[in-house]
Amino acid sequence: MEGFEIFTYGDAVADVFDGTGWAGDPGDTEETIEWLAENSGGGPVLELGVGTGRVAVPLARRGIEVHGIDASEGMLTQLRDKPGGELVHVHVQDFTDFTLPYKFSLAYAVFDTLPFITDQEEQIRCFQKVADVLEPGGRFVIQTSIPDPARYDRNQRTQTVRVEKDHVVMTFTRRERISQCSSIQFAVLRPDGIRFFPMRIRTVMPSEMDLMARLGGLTMESRWGHWDGRPLRDSDERHITVYRK
Repeated sequence: MEGFEIFTYGDAVADVFDGTGWAGDPGDTEETIEWLAENSGGGPVLELGVGTGRVAVPLARRGIEVHGIDASEGMLTQLRDKPGGELVHVHVQDFTDFTLPYKFSLAYAVFDTLPFITDQEEQIRCFQKVADVLEPGGRFVIQTSIPDPARYDRNQRTQTVRVEKDHVVMTFTRRERISQCSSIQFAVLRPDGIRFFPMRIRTVMPSEMDLMARLGGLTMESRWGHWDGRPLRDSDERHITVYRK
């Protein structure tokens, strides 16, 4: 859909991504970094959708060689400009069709990165490309949301995300049942005007993701509901899954 491409959202939100709880901080950044650091295998590691470096920069500061792929120049500009950004090896590529002359012990896509690929075949291709650059026994870690159709009324949803003294954040979502894609507008309302941040995603059930991973050459190793390893429950909104080559 025109205007909802993967880089459109990144370029639009880049200047506010790190300063807002609704856009760039899922609330588990420290836990994410700790787990990835402990399981990096000594590196190098690869992040898909590296964005502004929320995870990559702290990992690199720990001495881990971190490479990051992103299609948004706006996001990567923010990464390069922040302290420690120079430690991350940045590659401006599409993570459904990238080529890197390296092998990685660990690759990861956290905080709902995978759904930004809005076609099933391209999602499979992403798994294939990751498998191509993983060392034998290397792992691919994905953190993503679990679809919940019950949240929608006639395949639509409006949500108030945040109410503050000087602004309100809302989302407007339209879901397509057949494609499993959703077109979303983040709207930030302030006294001086409204900003829109369009995005389009394709969410999948864990079982479909496991099948796509197998088609891409990876095998599911473990799955849980939080970075501390607690079991996944039906009430959980996200899951973390580890695939191995």
